[in-house]
Amino acid sequence: MLLSDRFFGALSVKTASNFTEMSLLLLSLLLTSSLHAQSSQQQSLQAQSLAPVDLSPIPVEMTVAESIRATFEGDAVGAYDQRLVEPLFDQARRMQEENLHEDASRLLKEALHLLRINNGLYDASQIDTLDALIESEIALQNWETVDSYYTYMEHLYRRLYGVDDPRLEHGLQKVVAWHVNALNVNLDGKRMEHLQQASKLFKLRLQVAQLTLSADDPKLDFLYRNIAICERQLYLGSDLTKEMMQRQQKARQRALLADLD
Repeated sequence: MLLSDRFFGALSVKTASNFTEMSLLLLSLLLTSSLHAQSSQQQSLQAQSLAPVDLSPIPVEMTVAESIRATFEGDAVGAYDQRLVEPLFDQARRMQEENLHEDASRLLKEALHLLRINNGLYDASQIDTLDALIESEIALQNWETVDSYYTYMEHLYRRLYGVDDPRLEHGLQKVVAWHVNALNVNLDGKRMEHLQQASKLFKLRLQVAQLTLSADDPKLDFLYRNIAICERQLYLGSDLTKEMMQRQQKARQRALLADLD
């Protein structure tokens, strides 16, 4: 199976409605992945760092922009008119259906730029457009760009909603699903970074769940188990642990040679 096919299949897991599937997915990937292969020079990802994401506008094809503006009969439509957002979004969706993801990505990026200009840098109106933009970038397998957009999505949700708001959980589910799936199929060779992010997000989701759910909600157990799995794998993947294991292995080898002598 192609790497991208495995990723797309994993990404379709609906964590909001089936906690067990995500838990088993994370359990499977962490128990089968060899984190000891990570280079000792790999730097730890800062918990609160935000990868830069370019949200500057990409010029829309002139024919597309003109056709959209032509739909507003008799009305003057400026370059940053918010009325352009919906037709840009709809046109991008049609392009996605035709697998024209590069064209769709350009239109969606323009729509996102217009939303930020008209509604402010952090507004919930960006979410649907951001979701669609990520969809096209995944189809194009632009993994670094996808990672940047999910980083921005996390930042956006955390600016919009507090830890006592279940809407924050909805956004965090999407972001942690990306890190889990990227780790599962090793999309970009950054397993440890994705594991660190997943661990951080599961802990944040637990905070939200403790404030918004009843004490017997099964999601709490799901989150506790995945946090424990992440912490275990982070420990096993740390440089200090790998060094200790290497020393123990060498000591066993020396003892075996001594016995043979």
